[in-house]
Amino acid sequence: MKHKTNRLPVWFIYTLAFIIIAAVSFGALRATGHSTIWNLDGIAQHYPILKEFYRILQGTAHQSLFSWSWNLGLGADQMTTFAYYLVGDPFSYLIVLFPVHQIELGYTLLTILRLYVVGLSFIVLAKHFHFKPVGQIIGALIYTFNGFAFYVSYHHPFFLLPMIFFPLLCLTVDWVLQGKSWWWLGIITAAILVCNVYFAYLMAFGALIFLIIRYCDLKQKGALIPKVWQLLLRFLISMVLALLLAAVILLPNVMTMMNSSRMGGSIFANNLFWYPEIYYRTLPDNLLTSNGNIYYWALIATSGLSLIAMIWTLRRFKRYLALNITLILIALGLLFPAVAATLNVLSTPSNRWLMMAQLVFALVAATLVDHLADYSVRDFLWLTGIIAGLIIVIWVANGYLFKFRQIQLLTYLIFMLFVWLFSLLLLKPQLAKPLRWGLLSLVMLNAIATGLSFYDDNYSGAPENELPANTASQWSKWYYDGADQYLHQHDKHFYRTSTTNDYYTMTTVGNNLPMLLNTHTISSYYSVQNGDVNHFNQQLANVQNSMNNPTSEADTRGSILSLLNVKYLFAREDDMLNHKAMPYGFQQLKTKRGQPVIIADHPVYTVGNGTGTAILKNRYALPLVYTQSSQITPTVFQKLTALQRQEALLEGASVKKAVPGVAKTRLKTATQHVGYNVQLTSLPVLKIPDLINYRLQHNTKHSQSAALGKQPLPPKEAANYAAATGLDKPSTKADRLLAQNQVIIDNNTETNRNGLHEMTSDVLGQQQTYALKLKHPKQVQGSELYLDLSGISTTFPDTAKRLNHYAMKAKFAGTPLPKGQQKNNWRTIINNPLFNAYTMTIKTSRGKTVYNQFGINNLSDYEPKNHLLINLGYATHLRKTINLSFTSAEKIHFKHVKVIAVPYAAKYRQQTTNLQKTGLLHQHVTNNEVSGTSVGAGKRILTTSIPYSKGWQLKIDGQAAKTQLVNSGFVGATLPSGTHQIKLTYRTPGLKTGFWLSIIGVLLAVLSGGWLMIKHHARQKAISPRRH
Repeated sequence: MKHKTNRLPVWFIYTLAFIIIAAVSFGALRATGHSTIWNLDGIAQHYPILKEFYRILQGTAHQSLFSWSWNLGLGADQMTTFAYYLVGDPFSYLIVLFPVHQIELGYTLLTILRLYVVGLSFIVLAKHFHFKPVGQIIGALIYTFNGFAFYVSYHHPFFLLPMIFFPLLCLTVDWVLQGKSWWWLGIITAAILVCNVYFAYLMAFGALIFLIIRYCDLKQKGALIPKVWQLLLRFLISMVLALLLAAVILLPNVMTMMNSSRMGGSIFANNLFWYPEIYYRTLPDNLLTSNGNIYYWALIATSGLSLIAMIWTLRRFKRYLALNITLILIALGLLFPAVAATLNVLSTPSNRWLMMAQLVFALVAATLVDHLADYSVRDFLWLTGIIAGLIIVIWVANGYLFKFRQIQLLTYLIFMLFVWLFSLLLLKPQLAKPLRWGLLSLVMLNAIATGLSFYDDNYSGAPENELPANTASQWSKWYYDGADQYLHQHDKHFYRTSTTNDYYTMTTVGNNLPMLLNTHTISSYYSVQNGDVNHFNQQLANVQNSMNNPTSEADTRGSILSLLNVKYLFAREDDMLNHKAMPYGFQQLKTKRGQPVIIADHPVYTVGNGTGTAILKNRYALPLVYTQSSQITPTVFQKLTALQRQEALLEGASVKKAVPGVAKTRLKTATQHVGYNVQLTSLPVLKIPDLINYRLQHNTKHSQSAALGKQPLPPKEAANYAAATGLDKPSTKADRLLAQNQVIIDNNTETNRNGLHEMTSDVLGQQQTYALKLKHPKQVQGSELYLDLSGISTTFPDTAKRLNHYAMKAKFAGTPLPKGQQKNNWRTIINNPLFNAYTMTIKTSRGKTVYNQFGINNLSDYEPKNHLLINLGYATHLRKTINLSFTSAEKIHFKHVKVIAVPYAAKYRQQTTNLQKTGLLHQHVTNNEVSGTSVGAGKRILTTSIPYSKGWQLKIDGQAAKTQLVNSGFVGATLPSGTHQIKLTYRTPGLKTGFWLSIIGVLLAVLSGGWLMIKHHARQKAISPRRH
């Protein structure tokens, strides 16, 4: 008599393994005192959004999810802004279970919970495909713990959601192919659409590929599948059901995204046909290892078992045709930027689609585990050959060098243990069953190694990119040192705020922490931004404009800040002490005793700005709602320059169509072009004394006592060291080198004779620095000074030229350059590509501006700009010189470089004061409503700085009226003569329609589900008698 053994459930063993791996990997990060909050998007986006969501759920935010929020930059719809991150994420709602002081802990635990469910999702699919228990467990661990999953866990936790949904989507598609219910496909698809439209787009491609390959696979195997028209009908019905169910969230989101800054704003594949060479070189190493330099989201780092399984299945091409074709498609997809860009909503070439490839790698590994008895000597020979080939490829890719980080060595050691287990399998085939558990142990060890490559500072520098524990909660409270609390106590009216450009210096294009402080800060950093606000900033050439943060600090331009209703400006205390340029009209708040208000620095470990906060008040901030008695027609507005538009918007409202009965503005510009001379301020090596100094400074020959500091010696003193530097009798070669440099500098001087047209590098690759000497500096006193650079193009040195720079430096220094050093120089160059990114720094006596042009490797904010309008600040003091420097590029070319002064005098004060008087009387502002009384003679244009949205509905004296777009980005309307009661009310566009569509969807889902269940029971009853 056989006794059935009681096996532990698959989910239980998976859970135990998960706990061990997660405890070691995430525990290593915790042991270093760090949280899982990334110091870039983690603290700038994900944490503040989760914290605000927590407050909304708790009812402490005084903000509904389905409403307008004034804390999302200039204002935005709360739900459609947050939808990209957490509205459709069921795990985010669990944050409400945590106490308010434990949101950081909740952030981490919810990340781990999502990761856990990733594996459970795989197990569901694996059971459907009838994998054995060990295969299910191993596959689940490989799918859960890989480079991609670990990376998003501490960078973008919500990116784990598609890894949960994709196996379920494939499962429900397969049910339809096998003639089973289409109902679950509709439900899962609806959940995905609610979760994130971007993920839905991405997974639609994955599901389509799965559908085609699986259909062909079932056909080849002779499986009984419905007819094509039946399949199409069932898929169509399930998609309609999904769209209806998701409509309440989906419809408002789609409507918002269609008018977002990203629509048409992204450059397809960053203009790449092929990836940069370094991408292809690092791919082989990325197969198994992680957290080196990751390019274009090429995150793989799968288990060593998966690689062995890929070789095994490819050798049985026809037997596992579906898997093998999918593997080939994955390999091809990794080669072309167009593939990544297409799957990334036709934007940047980000290989985020690899999250779906991880499912294939796990299924391949599970397949091998289930068929270990089929593993042959020939398979092992192929494996050893491919390993040898991979070693050679990695050696070549590393610059003919074996140089690995410790964690890489550990990963490859584990891989060799996998190989050893398979050799043992060949020697003792009877051990196949226990070896499966050995493979499970190695898969766990492999997963731990991958986790440690991200979370352990002994193996990686990545933990330094995570905020220390409790820092996020502290910084979210003391972001402004408490200056926000001071304002709340002293000003109970509606106002907007901003910061000076350098209040914080951060790598991201913005930070959403001010959202938590109710300061109505105009900067906001979200993936979905208002396209009209973006257009407004582009029209005024805001140099800080980006798709993810259209306004930022408006480059601290005084007129724009006034137009946007910015009443207060947060500035660094040290900037005030150093008399840095501040926008006109902003005066420092003072106490009752007349002392400047300075909020003492409240240090927050690793993220504080190291200084106190000053608060400046804008005397000329325009009201949120005011009226203009004249208009600027589109034809006139388009002919103006960016600075003229900035001036013009104070004289009249820019309209999309001419408004009958409203006067047209007669524009008079006050901008002045300022003449200048270009002067080279760097010290290129042109003469023998320069060369002596160069050699002394580099301390490259003879006595170390001859070495100098940074400052060069005068020519006469330098001559004393001629013999010490080998230049007492300069060679012909030295003269030739100096002559080459002289030609570059002379040509550059000639090019810049009539204005700056080129910034160049010398023969050593050293970027030169320049000064623009203003001809009449007194004329620009009391003005906001701008540097207008147009027709910008760049030249970057290739590998050969960069190698030549090293060679030239050696020649100038008079030192040998051995072949070994040349080889190391070459390795340095190929491992540090320039990606066409550069930095330009502009300085005056009153401040500094740094412009960063992101490179072709940037996947969020790549926008090559050929025109820059840089605000150098307002000052009453004399400014004689503008200093410019740059990095990385070999040359920067300009068609024109203009210095422009915008005076702030009586005209500006009169314009803004008059417009302030037209603001609404008794203005009342709530989340979804702005109301008040408008008083004025004659027909006029209601003008606001409320971002344009069809959700804003206007009533004039209780009667509905049409709104219109004004000033390129904001809500406006035409007002008749006289005094009127104005009421603007907001409703999320598409929400009401979406709600009723979802109600219909729920009814259809219930009815169809009930009908299918009755039909299923009837079929089961019909089958039952036959069995008896």
